[in-house]
Amino acid sequence: MTGFLTVVSVGPGDPDLCSRKTLDTLLSAGEVILRTARHPISGWLEENGIRWSSLDDIFECSEDFDGMYGRMADRILEKASREEGVVFAVPDILSDRSLSAAIRCLKESGVPVRIVPGFSYADYYLAACREELDTSNLRVSSASDVSSVPYNPNIPLLITELDNPMLAGDVKEYLSALADDETPIRFMESESVRTIPLYELDRMPAYSHLSAAFIPATDYMHRRRFHMQDLRDIMEALRSPAGCPWDRIQTHQTLRPYLVEEAWESVAAIDEEDPLHMADELGDLLFQIVFHSSIGASFDEFTLDDVISSICAKMIRRHPHVFGDESLRTPGEVADKWEKLKSKENGSRSVSDSLDDVAPSLPALKYAVKVHKKAAQLPAWKRDAGEIAESMGDLARKLGGSAAPTNEDAVGDLLFLCAHYCFLRGVDPEIALHRTVDRFRERFRLAEKAAVQDGKSPECLTFSELCVYLKHVEGEIE
Repeated sequence: MTGFLTVVSVGPGDPDLCSRKTLDTLLSAGEVILRTARHPISGWLEENGIRWSSLDDIFECSEDFDGMYGRMADRILEKASREEGVVFAVPDILSDRSLSAAIRCLKESGVPVRIVPGFSYADYYLAACREELDTSNLRVSSASDVSSVPYNPNIPLLITELDNPMLAGDVKEYLSALADDETPIRFMESESVRTIPLYELDRMPAYSHLSAAFIPATDYMHRRRFHMQDLRDIMEALRSPAGCPWDRIQTHQTLRPYLVEEAWESVAAIDEEDPLHMADELGDLLFQIVFHSSIGASFDEFTLDDVISSICAKMIRRHPHVFGDESLRTPGEVADKWEKLKSKENGSRSVSDSLDDVAPSLPALKYAVKVHKKAAQLPAWKRDAGEIAESMGDLARKLGGSAAPTNEDAVGDLLFLCAHYCFLRGVDPEIALHRTVDRFRERFRLAEKAAVQDGKSPECLTFSELCVYLKHVEGEIE
């Protein structure tokens, strides 16, 4: 396929701001394609007798952005494939999505693309905001592209091509996830620059492809909502020489009880089905992870990025049906594949080897269930739940008899059988026991209250009498 595409950046459309090379490229072009005829450079093209066309007809008949950019790319490919090629003039070679789509399309078709450096739309507006840029760290994005990356309020953001109120509303909603409604931003339209509160972004009198918004960076001390980077910065401030004395002396071992505690409090919040409480508790758990990562970084052990990289790599490896070409249709097939991949990664050669992968530091019941899960790789260990229940009953009767064993091994055997039963039934024994204890506490409180109402002293009740009261109040507990 012959032809070629030359791309020039014409910025806001003032020829005096364009480079000599940009103007020479336009003057020597056989044909110029403009993203829109409403761009000011179109008048200069007319004055100089340059043949040009626009993509306005595609914009006006498109129902969604993806389809629109695809059709624009097809149009550009069609014209660029001619022997004399074509020049595509865009306001900004960095953020223009129609150019991104065209480059992908032309690469697939083998049509060469040449980009002429020049003054961009972003350069024009950044000059107006330079006094608010105290760092070279800056993000520039088109309005239709901005939500593809989470908003980080620690970094200044320039949003271009804000060409209609509906798109401005989408951008406002995106920014509102972390920025307050009253956050001052700059709305820019050609030479007009005004400071407005964020909530007015979709209420401007007019929009065009030259409209833009600049959102200055704000640090975490001046916001009510926060970003992951804020948590990292706060953690480092707490552990700095000028930070908190308690936080500075913590180690992995001293924090270990808090990690377990926060995990269980997160589980309790899930059981309550309270989303706000759940978010709060999961935040406490996340803080523990960031805390351990900060300690690890200070001793050159590992960083938070290592933690994130490790879990991302693991999820990709262990989901070949999502990130590869394998086909796993049921949750059971996925679980079996997960165990096989895990055994392969750990170098386990037998079931007994895989038992060594279970951490002995787990809570006892959780430890037992995980061991049962590993042992169940042998078909013989996948016994019927009814058989296990019968064995539990036999052992319980022996423990209750006159010749009952007195050592803890027999009780441990019963608990181990209970854990096996839980595994076979898909029940988490830790959660089940916690819930049972919670229900018992409430039943006991109500039973004690009922006994007092009957004029009886709870301390004088026999076990049988107490059981009667416990049974009586059982229906009052949800």
